[in-house]
Amino acid sequence: MIPLPIRYIELENVYTQTFGSAIRSVAVTAPQGGEGVSTLAYALARRAAAADKKALLVDMNLARPSIAGRFALQSKEWSPEGDSSGEAIEPFPSIFLSILPAPKRAHSWAFRDAQTLRECIERWTEDYDFVVIDTSPINRSNQGNIPPDLVCAACDATVLVALSGRTTENQVIEARGRLVAAGARLTGGVMNDQYMPHLADELCRETYRLERWLPNLMEKLRIKIRKSPLLNLEI
Repeated sequence: MIPLPIRYIELENVYTQTFGSAIRSVAVTAPQGGEGVSTLAYALARRAAAADKKALLVDMNLARPSIAGRFALQSKEWSPEGDSSGEAIEPFPSIFLSILPAPKRAHSWAFRDAQTLRECIERWTEDYDFVVIDTSPINRSNQGNIPPDLVCAACDATVLVALSGRTTENQVIEARGRLVAAGARLTGGVMNDQYMPHLADELCRETYRLERWLPNLMEKLRIKIRKSPLLNLEI
């Protein structure tokens, strides 16, 4: 998981639409796996901590838990019915950010009651200003996972992440339908452009259409495109 810089204006927009709008708990999910949910959840929690707000990042993705490995944390037993002592919560090297690694898969049955999940999140918001939950993919629910639609419904808001060029429109529509059916409040969506070509790449690719007739001119044009700060700007 590569950290997302918290100075990005796109992240600021997500923060403003969620925690900046009197929301206390946010679930981050996606139609499929590998779409950048953990990266966004971590960045959102760090952005909250940067504002001197006590933030708790919770990993409820049993399909692909990543937070414990990312920070070399030891996963401890915990359940939504447990007390709010926070023994399983790991303080991050920041007084404003704490992390709760994913629970053991064998005990996922304890997370299958919407009301119990809601009460668990309410206990967390008594100790933390903001809670960010990393969930498993909406369209890949199975008996070994914590139901992502229930987690999303238990939070104040949900952010849906989709990977540009990989996630299909039908997958997004299916995920949105499941969230709506569960009663989740879908605040908005985030398009992950990780695999989308830059504008400069696309322009250079188009020059090859005329390569046969104007090879020297096209080569000079590609050099200019590659050297243009504007066309190579990271978005």
